[in-house]
Amino acid sequence: MPEQAATGTRRSAYSRRLADEICLRLADGQSLRAICADPALPHRATILRWLRDNPAFRALYDTAREAAADTLTEEIIAIADRATGREDVPAIKLRMEARMWVATRLRPPASATRGEGAGSISITITTDDAAL
Repeated sequence: MPEQAATGTRRSAYSRRLADEICLRLADGQSLRAICADPALPHRATILRWLRDNPAFRALYDTAREAAADTLTEEIIAIADRATGREDVPAIKLRMEARMWVATRLRPPASATRGEGAGSISITITTDDAAL
């Protein structure tokens, strides 16, 4: 069954406009799953096919994923900067660690070769209560 019939009005033909929209959303921190939930955009299988078959799209996509890692890094800093010590510290730590875990996986393997331990980040949060 053709993808168009299986997915309703979803587009399956590659266009630079669609590629730019997908990559802009990725760079802004949206997951591919969230992007593909938009009925105006291609199905996930279509995007994966484009990645396999279209080197130009693959390059755009890789750049967008790197930008997404930067977006997550900015979110981590914002979360840390907004923490006042009165919030739920374990919840803050979890939010930060989840973003770090994803960010380290969005970078291509070559970026991890800059030094031993690159891509490995650890957060230790202590409070006055923990010191007692």
